[in-house]
Amino acid sequence: MLAAENTVSASWAIERYEDVRSRLPGAVCPEQPVCAASLDDLRDEFDAFVFDSFGVLNVGDEPIAGARARIDALRAANKQLLILTNAATVPLGRLVHKYSQLGFQFEAAEIVSSREVLTRGLKAYDGEMRWGVAAPLQSNIDELPGRCHRLTDKAGFDYSDGFILLSSQDWTPELQSLLAEAVAMRPRPLLVGNPDIVAPREGGLSLEPGACAHEIADALGIEPVFYGKPFGNAFSEVARRFEPAVDPHRIAMIGDSFHTDILGGAAAGWRTVLVTDHGLVKDLDVDALMQSSGIVPDFIIPSI
Repeated sequence: MLAAENTVSASWAIERYEDVRSRLPGAVCPEQPVCAASLDDLRDEFDAFVFDSFGVLNVGDEPIAGARARIDALRAANKQLLILTNAATVPLGRLVHKYSQLGFQFEAAEIVSSREVLTRGLKAYDGEMRWGVAAPLQSNIDELPGRCHRLTDKAGFDYSDGFILLSSQDWTPELQSLLAEAVAMRPRPLLVGNPDIVAPREGGLSLEPGACAHEIADALGIEPVFYGKPFGNAFSEVARRFEPAVDPHRIAMIGDSFHTDILGGAAAGWRTVLVTDHGLVKDLDVDALMQSSGIVPDFIIPSI
């Protein structure tokens, strides 16, 4: 069963990621990380920097102190910068506005969201499929390919040819039960537009669509299709954005999560940078996590 949101801890999240490790990509990691004070120390190591958002640039709706200045310094050094985020609730235009409000001037082409990766994936399905989508009204699901409707009652589940877990906002245990019952009764595709199990917010950790998908997969033995970190579809989309192309060894994936940012970056052949002071691992024993998971970043910094 999903943990109640107010009982979710970082330790619970790490354990849950380890529980579902067989569904995550494999990767070769370094034996030991190098500790640095900030990305300023690593500037000459890389030509491109790819940032997770939550826990790296911001926590909830608040920018992390010093992050804006660091981004400006990397731009001044002519580094290629992109955001790779599993934030799938809102369309790209609103993400651009969000980062602008936080003080980060990223253009639309410099942001890759798992929602965009899902949108690309949906084009492989029959355009007449009726998709039941877990998402709040502000998600504008009419912009997604196919025939999409919000999942709000049993009739919507019965009507659907497949399901998309886009956002956990407004998602309830009752809706989760209806989804499990619908998939058990008539197996249908289950797509996940945000593979995160949790995300850091101002008040703690929120449960995300990945948690819902893995619960159903465990119970029913199905294989959801995930779009976003740590899966290769997200990292391939980022690689397509680099102009000129960048040697994978010269790309840094900067994140706060072992099982999404660090694992995914390593699986893509990039080098990785773990941020420890603001996100998922800020109160955890990082050395113990590296030993138990086998996921080791190339570099560790307290903040960017």
